[in-house]
Amino acid sequence: MEHEELIENCLFLALDKKAEDPKILDMVESLNITDHFLVVSAENRRQAQAIASSLDVEMKHAGVPKARIEGYSDGWWILMDFDSLVVHIFQSEAREYYGLDRLWADAKDETELYLKRVEQRIAERREELDAEGPGI
Repeated sequence: MEHEELIENCLFLALDKKAEDPKILDMVESLNITDHFLVVSAENRRQAQAIASSLDVEMKHAGVPKARIEGYSDGWWILMDFDSLVVHIFQSEAREYYGLDRLWADAKDETELYLKRVEQRIAERREELDAEGPGI
């Protein structure tokens, strides 16, 4: 899977699980350990874990090497390292407390670039689900 596709798919899956306030930061100039950060917020531990589980399972099915995962059991700040992309899933209070967005404020924000494409995919998926009707 190409790097841009990895970012787009992870963003799609996170938003599909109702992640909030996504931010995609280009870290190429800032760090030599990864190319991008995807930062999202979750309302609670259960939602944060659901987002991480979805990413883990779906990326595995897509043939992406298994991410190194930290913080899953607490769900306060879950970090998923896919090498070229590091996904940070924060409970809202944790995101505010650690201030990762402020810490890396000088990194190029590429959120809008990916969000437009992903929002279209989400809208198409919702239309498909609506067409299928209610499940039992």
